[in-house]
Amino acid sequence: MKQLSMFNEATNSRSVDVVVAEIASRLRAVNIVSFSGGKDSTTVLELVLAALATPDGYGKRLAIVTSDTMMEIPYFQDYVNGVKARISSYIKRSGVAAEVCTVYPQVKDSFWVCVLGLGYPAAHMGFRWCTGKMKIDPISNFTKQITAGHDFTVFVGVRSAESALRARIYKENDYKPHHFAPILDWSSHDVWEFLLTETCPWGDHTDLVNVYRYSSDECVYGEKQGVCIGNARYGCWACPLQKSSQLDMIGMHTGDDRYRELKKFKERLVGLANNSAYRSRIRRNKTVGAGPFLVKIRQELLADLKKIEERTGWPLITAAEEEIIRAHWRTDADIHNVPDRTRPLLWDVCAC
Repeated sequence: MKQLSMFNEATNSRSVDVVVAEIASRLRAVNIVSFSGGKDSTTVLELVLAALATPDGYGKRLAIVTSDTMMEIPYFQDYVNGVKARISSYIKRSGVAAEVCTVYPQVKDSFWVCVLGLGYPAAHMGFRWCTGKMKIDPISNFTKQITAGHDFTVFVGVRSAESALRARIYKENDYKPHHFAPILDWSSHDVWEFLLTETCPWGDHTDLVNVYRYSSDECVYGEKQGVCIGNARYGCWACPLQKSSQLDMIGMHTGDDRYRELKKFKERLVGLANNSAYRSRIRRNKTVGAGPFLVKIRQELLADLKKIEERTGWPLITAAEEEIIRAHWRTDADIHNVPDRTRPLLWDVCAC
């Protein structure tokens, strides 16, 4: 690999060859790349594949793990599915000892089972119940299964420049045993220059560029480089922590009016959670206060979601989820059907 303009003494960054050598030195019998399809995990995957092609990579296995929360924005999910197919094709052609694996949350822990079945409000900063259930736990369980009895390394696309919190947590590339963050000290500009300059093993990054451009109006790469790319972060389409305007941006750029349906449902979900009249006066820990959604509200939400499925043609919920949801309704029917009218809803005291 050539040395890019960004990797020089003036920027105090390391050359691509040095990074690949560092990765190669940490390759073990089993290696894992947590791949979201975003720019950072894409960069790490390309670097790890380059390291596997060195003498240190001989005989080493690689698992490329993606986590499907079953709540991804349809446009982004289509992109990820396409990238996974191209990566799998490259693996088959090249003969590299790698495989693409997808993990899912357990049905009992899915977003809709928790929201429409158990009545949880969608996540907020004081109650982020979903990340662990839907993303972290499935990846952790998969990692334990395939690494049992083997020496291993997990390569992650964490960068300290992403936030002050990450800078405090991830101070070293080897931030915890068996984990390595090869681009920890890279800027967003570093990442984009690498992706747009180096050859991608499975094709090119046209779709990746559009993924960022279509979801944000923030330019982080710079027009002088010939392209303006946003810095958007994709998440679950119904998540209130993600701006609804992202759905507008995707709909506008793709010409797909169906995203309006998702936006309306998402905003309704958030509005209901903020109104104590739609929440049980009994929390799940049996104390009095703003508890889960009333059963009748959960029933209305499911009915609306099914209508959106019909109108958009997108599969938004599975039959297995619906079965568990209805079982929760039966259990909660006599407990969580009295609204909490005693106090305003406060996010930071929610104990659903």
